[in-house]
Amino acid sequence: MKLAIISPGFVPVPSVKGGAVEQLIEYIVTANELYHKYDIDLYTVDDPLLNNFTYKYTNLIKVPSKSERNLYSRIFVKSKKIMGKLLNLSNDYDYTSTVFLKYYKKNYYDAVLVENNMDIYGNLLSVVTKEKLYFHLHNDVDCGDPSKTKEKTEKIINTSKNILVVSQFLKKKLCKMGATNVTVVPNAIISKNFKQNSLEKVTEIRSKYGIRKNDFVFTFVGRLAPEKGIDKLISAIKRLNYVPNIKCLIVGKNFFEDKSGNRYISYLKNISQDVQSKLIFTGYIPNNKLNDIYSISNCVVIPSQWEEVFGVVALEAMEMKCPVIASYSGGLPEVLSKKCALFVKRDKNS
Repeated sequence: MKLAIISPGFVPVPSVKGGAVEQLIEYIVTANELYHKYDIDLYTVDDPLLNNFTYKYTNLIKVPSKSERNLYSRIFVKSKKIMGKLLNLSNDYDYTSTVFLKYYKKNYYDAVLVENNMDIYGNLLSVVTKEKLYFHLHNDVDCGDPSKTKEKTEKIINTSKNILVVSQFLKKKLCKMGATNVTVVPNAIISKNFKQNSLEKVTEIRSKYGIRKNDFVFTFVGRLAPEKGIDKLISAIKRLNYVPNIKCLIVGKNFFEDKSGNRYISYLKNISQDVQSKLIFTGYIPNNKLNDIYSISNCVVIPSQWEEVFGVVALEAMEMKCPVIASYSGGLPEVLSKKCALFVKRDKNS
């Protein structure tokens, strides 16, 4: 069977630059190398690191790199001022869905799996004829604003062969919108990537990050975005400022070094001023190295402020035997066992 997998279009697949959805797509491709159920064309944004990957049964179709997309976006913005409403693209996200369509092989596939990008799916409808269309949804359909996505979601419900979702929470939501073609496919991790480290290795890693033996480490893994709730975690750390041996490990970007002017990042900088000594930034950590982080963590915190429809970090933490503090959010109660997790309501006291 000829299968097209259309990645979301923000970072490359394989997941050389991170991304939860991108990592899961990589799992599909890797498994297909073992079982060869499909001949796959994987549509992904280009990156020089992708040259290190070759597959027997998957062909990487690489769309222009980030720098080229940014050049296009700058040209587009200037053009739009002149052309006005004659152009219907509004930002880089719209460009992504358009450029993927340009590379798409028409009338070639038996099935097309669109990963979590409703705009790409909508554009494909204009060229797809015989192909069976599938949509893989990884996040909440309204993202806090139903007016933005209701029409797009209904279009997917009415035109797709099947919608794959990651949790019962998400399936129930789609069914309330009239969907009958929904299948739950829970997310997964590769267990062998999450093995316990030796005591000697743990001591070595703690030393690398300046963490003492008796320090209690809370760990956050995720994007620095309002919906991920890292501000709630930092506010909680501030309340524990009187406790000398607490550290907060932040896996990802160091927001103190961010010069983007992003309001949320600026807010994080502001509320963190008096607890900087408790914050430790790791930078980007590849998925197959995350066990090093979990092994030095005493507690993983998932302070999501939106409906977290699954939460791969929750699976990873449990595999590494880390207790979890999580928001009572979306599909997290499906994933986390109450034997290892405390749930916090998302209210004014969260």
